[in-house]
Amino acid sequence: MKNIAVGLVPIALLLLSSCASVSVKGEHREASKPVQKPAKIYVAAFDTTKGAYKIAGTEAKDPESFKHKTAETLANYVTKCVNEHVVPAERAADAHRLPRQGWLITGEFLRVNTGNRELRALVGLGAGGSKMETRVSVIDLAGNGKPFLTFETTGGSNAMPGLLESSGPGSAAMSMTTQSMMGVTDDAARTSRMIAGELNTYMMERGWIAKGKKYSVKKLGEYQLIHEQYFH
Repeated sequence: MKNIAVGLVPIALLLLSSCASVSVKGEHREASKPVQKPAKIYVAAFDTTKGAYKIAGTEAKDPESFKHKTAETLANYVTKCVNEHVVPAERAADAHRLPRQGWLITGEFLRVNTGNRELRALVGLGAGGSKMETRVSVIDLAGNGKPFLTFETTGGSNAMPGLLESSGPGSAAMSMTTQSMMGVTDDAARTSRMIAGELNTYMMERGWIAKGKKYSVKKLGEYQLIHEQYFH
């Protein structure tokens, strides 16, 4: 039974990709676009002061610490993903003290809901699901300080059956394992991939990135698999 359960984990991760995702919506591009590809992109921690938060579990004891940790987690994921799929990226410790060249990714959290880990594991199918929504702004540091590209991300993890809805012991083990793993940290990882994908698409349209380096972004309403590697 143990070997069967272990063997089911990769399958669970593949199935999970269709049940937990983040999408891009509301893209807006200013008429005055950057004229050249940036040598480096800087990533600032997103603003946590205006969003709607629903925090459960131990994180609820110190909501400000949770918000700070979530912002740092997202910024680190964005830096890593942009560095891998767009251009070299670097964390911006102070967004007001940057060179007058390159781009800056900044933004704000619109909504963060930690959901309920126990409900996700036991029930699933929407019960206890997490949610993360952000508004992203991309600024050309050589320009006027206003964003030339803005968009929103929305998504979370909540659709896979939990233990009580599973049809057998193997399915139950798979549901318990995968649903308990889901949460805001995973939402941040998915959000970072959508941000990198949006910038990758923007640059590819201008011939700044080779077609073989395409990194897809998921628009709201579309279907996209999330690769298993991101769950390790």
